[in-house]
Amino acid sequence: MLDYQMQKTMGKCFRSKGNSITGLIRIFGSWYDYKVINGSPELGDMLEVIDFTSRELLVVVNNKLEESDVNYIVNI
Repeated sequence: MLDYQMQKTMGKCFRSKGNSITGLIRIFGSWYDYKVINGSPELGDMLEVIDFTSRELLVVVNNKLEESDVNYIVNI
């Protein structure tokens, strides 16, 4: 079940809340740990989920994406 939920997060994007390479994001009502594996995030950078491990989502900085993207998630 966990793999299915993690796969549903693939391609989702959200704005960074700081410059840390790790954090928490709520997607589809569940909290996920994430880790930036490519790039150095700054406050407000767009992060995109590209893969996952058994413990966390793996994301990259991708500022080509915008809030209007269908996969955008508001990072509360």
